Amino acid sequence: MAKTIKPLTASQVEAAKPKDKDYNLFDGAGLYLRVRPSGSKTWVFRYCTALGKTHKITIGSYPEIKLAFARDKRSEYRRYLAEGVDLHEVLGLGLYSQKLDDTVETICRAWLNQYAQRKPLDEYTKQKRIRKLENHLFPKIGHKAITDIRPKDLRLALNAIYKKSPDTAQRIRADLILVFSYAIQFGYIEVNHAREVESLDLSAPKQHRPALSLERLPELIKRIKSDTGQPLTKLCLELSLHIFIRSSELRFARWSEIDLTKKQWVLPAKRNQVNGVKHSDRGAKMRSAHIIPLSDQAVDILKQVSVISGGSDSVFPSSYHGTLFLSENTFNDALRRMGYDTQKDVCFHGFRAMARSALGECGLFQRDAIEKQMSHQERNNVVGAYTHVAEYLQERKRMMEWWSQYLLDVETKGYISPYSYANQDTVIQFKRGIV
Repeated sequence: MAKTIKPLTASQVEAAKPKDKDYNLFDGAGLYLRVRPSGSKTWVFRYCTALGKTHKITIGSYPEIKLAFARDKRSEYRRYLAEGVDLHEVLGLGLYSQKLDDTVETICRAWLNQYAQRKPLDEYTKQKRIRKLENHLFPKIGHKAITDIRPKDLRLALNAIYKKSPDTAQRIRADLILVFSYAIQFGYIEVNHAREVESLDLSAPKQHRPALSLERLPELIKRIKSDTGQPLTKLCLELSLHIFIRSSELRFARWSEIDLTKKQWVLPAKRNQVNGVKHSDRGAKMRSAHIIPLSDQAVDILKQVSVISGGSDSVFPSSYHGTLFLSENTFNDALRRMGYDTQKDVCFHGFRAMARSALGECGLFQRDAIEKQMSHQERNNVVGAYTHVAEYLQERKRMMEWWSQYLLDVETKGYISPYSYANQDTVIQFKRGIV
C-alpha cells in the first residue's frame, strides 16, 4: 500500500530550519522542498518515466516561489507527463526551460548537465560544482528570469559572495560566463551580460594556495627529512618535492604505473576503483595520461618506498587501520607538525607553485614544456589545438633531472636563485644536456 503523504502548510515551509545535512519536506505527488545547511530552500519536482527511471526538475527557490505556485507548477508538469512529454530530455536540450521556466537556476542546471557530458565531469565533481551555485548564487538571483538579469545584478551578487569566499566568487563568475553563453545558444537571451563583469574587481586578486618563497627551500627540505612522523609519509613528501604532482595523483598511485628501469611514471587518465575507497579511481587531473620522467633522486626515493610498502599494490599504503592509501589530510598534517601554517605559510599544493616558479625563473626550458610537466590545461584553444599532442619529453627529462639536482644542491650548499644556479657554469650545463 502506498504511503500517504500529508500536504505541507505554508507555516511549515516558512518554519523549516537548516540542519547539518540536506533534508526534504514532502508535499506529495512528486513535489518537495529541499532545505540545505546554508538555509536555502528549493522546490523540486520528482517523477518517474515509463521505464522506471527517476528524474528531478528544480522549480525555484523559497520564499520567491511560494507553496501555491510550486503546486501549480507540479500540476503543469504532470499534465505534460500525461501527454507523453519527456520533461528531463527536453530540459537537457534547453527547450523545456525556455517553455516553462527560464530562471537563472534552471538555466544553470541545464548548462551544467550539458557541460558535464562534454568535458566530461565525474559525478562527484559535477555535484561539487552545483553545490557552489546552490549555496551561494541561487539564494540571491536563482529565482530571477535570466532575461531580467543585468550586469548590476551580477555585480551585487558576486560582491556579496566575495565577502564570504573570494575564491568561490571567482569560480562562480567564470561559470556564469559559460551559463550566459549557453543561454544565448538556446535562444533565451541575446547578450552575455556576464562578460561585462569578467574584468570586475571583486575587491582583491584571486587567492592562491600558500607556498614558501624559494629562499626557504633548504629549510623545508631539512624539516621534511627530520620529521618525526611515519617514514612513508616523510618519503612521500620528499618525492612530491621532486615530481610536484597533485595530492590524489600521488596518494592513489599503483606500482603498475611506475617503471624504475625506464625512469618513468605514467599517470593513467583513470584508475581502477577500490571498493570502499572514495575517489580512488582518480587519475591524472586533465583526464588524459600524463608522463612523469623520474630523476635519479626520485628513483632512489621510490626504491626506499618499495621496501616500506611491503609488496602492496599501492605505492603509499596507510599504516593506520590497514587502509589501502594515505589519507588526504596526511600531507598537510605533516606540514603542521613541522611548524608550518598551511593556511598562510605552505600547503602541500604549494609544492607545485614553488617548482613552477623555479623552472620559469631559471630560463632553461620552454614555457610549453613546463606547462606540460605541470599537467596544466592550455587556456588558449588555438594554441591548445596545436600543442596538445606535443609531449616535449626529452626536454622534460632534462628538466626533472635539473630540478632534482637543484634541490640537492640548495639542501647541501645553501640557497642560490634558480637563475644564478642555471648560469653559474654554462659549460657544465651543456655537458649535462640541459641547454
